[in-house]
Amino acid sequence: MAQTADSIIHTGSWINWSHGRILGSTITLSERNTAFLATFVATAGVACWAILSYTLHQARARREKSSTIHHQQQVTLRNSGTPGAAAWQLLQIFWYWRKHAARPLARTLPLLFVALLNIIFFAVASIFSSYVTRAAGNEVLIQAPRCGALLLKDYESAPQQSFSDFNTIEINDTSNAATYSRACCGNTPDPLQCNQYAQRSLPWTSNQNVTCPFAPDLCILGPTAAYQMDTGPLDSHHALGINAPVSDRIHYRKVTTCSPIHAKENFVAHNDTDPTHIAYGDTLVDFMFGPVGKINFTFQYNTHSLVDKNGYELTSLEAFAGAVHGAWEPISALNRTNGDISIIFLTPNSVTYQEPVTDPLYSATTATPFLVGDRNLTIYSPDFWVNVIACVDQHQFCNPSTDVCTPLTGAYVMGSTKGKLAQLNLNVAQYTTAQHINLHLPYMSIYSSVHSRGANALRASETLNDNFQVGLPNTQWMAEVSSWFAISMAKLQQKVVQYATGPSIIPNSYNLIKPQSEAEKKICNNQIIRKASGTTNFSVLGVAIILIVGTLLIVMSLTLDSLMMSIRGKTSSNQYKSLQWIVDEKLQLQRLAYEEAGQGHWSQGSSAVPLTERDDKIGLPQNATMVHPRLSQGPGHTAVTYPGTPETEGLMEQKGMHQSIQFIPS
Repeated sequence: MAQTADSIIHTGSWINWSHGRILGSTITLSERNTAFLATFVATAGVACWAILSYTLHQARARREKSSTIHHQQQVTLRNSGTPGAAAWQLLQIFWYWRKHAARPLARTLPLLFVALLNIIFFAVASIFSSYVTRAAGNEVLIQAPRCGALLLKDYESAPQQSFSDFNTIEINDTSNAATYSRACCGNTPDPLQCNQYAQRSLPWTSNQNVTCPFAPDLCILGPTAAYQMDTGPLDSHHALGINAPVSDRIHYRKVTTCSPIHAKENFVAHNDTDPTHIAYGDTLVDFMFGPVGKINFTFQYNTHSLVDKNGYELTSLEAFAGAVHGAWEPISALNRTNGDISIIFLTPNSVTYQEPVTDPLYSATTATPFLVGDRNLTIYSPDFWVNVIACVDQHQFCNPSTDVCTPLTGAYVMGSTKGKLAQLNLNVAQYTTAQHINLHLPYMSIYSSVHSRGANALRASETLNDNFQVGLPNTQWMAEVSSWFAISMAKLQQKVVQYATGPSIIPNSYNLIKPQSEAEKKICNNQIIRKASGTTNFSVLGVAIILIVGTLLIVMSLTLDSLMMSIRGKTSSNQYKSLQWIVDEKLQLQRLAYEEAGQGHWSQGSSAVPLTERDDKIGLPQNATMVHPRLSQGPGHTAVTYPGTPETEGLMEQKGMHQSIQFIPS
């Protein structure tokens, strides 16, 4: 009954306290807003190449004349905007010069290696940038407008509607918890269903040889053969997803102890002699484990069901320790003041077994001949009309900061006695968290796992066909109670999340009780769930590192040449390197070519874009050939000169280089 729309997911910054304040700082964004990081890494890769190509170009710049292949490589370094383009151009230069230059491969490989290394490094960086999201995980915060718990209104004013709404909610919640438990609590979880809660399933251990939790002579298997399931301390943050720093967490523990109990010694059989009853003339068996309201027996069985071809039936009752108006009052041999009692009556009715069964809950060792066609088979009938199992549910809270714990006790006792939690010396956040969990404990009994599901709660029903049951192990009863316990823990996970999401529908007989205190509201806004799609988490630390390093690379790539030119202008050293960087730029190379060919009146020789006069026209001459095109008119053509300071000399003067550079005519 909880909301599941994407709108309940908090987007923005938050702290996942699983990893601490720094490493846990997280940004959650919609998936459609997450492409910027990959784009930024790619941009940083281009910037890194700009720095590397500038560094290589300047390291290779020479005052004296060099070979043509050297200068072609220099031009490639100056004008290749990406390492891929540079690598391809360098390969082409090597290929064309392989027979016309000395050691072309040796002169190309170092440059090619740097370009390829840049490509590989940032390809890997792009892949590892995904770890920024992977490190942040798929945990998200709930941010729902209707956080709170459902509470019945006045039951007396509309009992029928209240009863119907209560059962609807309980059936839905238990059915959902059973489905989740079956899919997610085994060794082969279903990944499609089990990626919801902060922890896939809540862990627990079992012990098959604990003391009978009731009167010793009541347990069928003896005083030390009861079956106990114990979660141990569950951290409210890690196990239940209530996001909080270590100082604000609490530990919760549930212990359930079950045992088959003697039914044959606790019944009274009689015939129904009232002709107005539907069971008139039938033998009725009353089991005496305590009165239920005004009825002086606990459960009644009609032996006529043995021939009615009915399958398994499962009936359950519960009694909360400390409850004043409980419907069932257990006999003293069953009663506990420090735990809640669930009693389950299994009636096999017309079920028969293909093999003898010695399990105390399904005991069937009475051989019966069975004719199938002309063949005689043997089937086994139940040893008794009804088999009974009883369980004790206990709860405990601990303060992990002090290792002080409450005693194991029942849900109502824990909730109604403030002293149980007060003795833990909890801070406000811890106490609110404990009360939040305590709100759901009454729905976690073994009774709650069974009552609304009837015989569907039995694992044995899965191998029942037309009232014929395959053989069962003698530990089948443990498998059943283990399943019920797992359902109760799945229901706790479900209830905690439902509180934060709020109900999708509020029945007429219920009110939504919203949080009042700031601590309660904080719990609403700090519930973690897992979400596989729709949103993406980013580690703030990881993003910060990528943005800082990437920004430094980008800024450096944009300013490095200007910075070095300024430094060289002030120190009057290596100014020829800056000049070569300028003249190797593609537009300046174009200017030099056309200017030397006498085409155009050029200016801005030191700028990013050189200019000609407005009416100047430049281009290939009419006699240009495909074999060896030239910009000049022919071998006898003389370059046009213009009055004024030569462009190259003017450029040097602007850059403060004219005092230290000598030009050698070619």
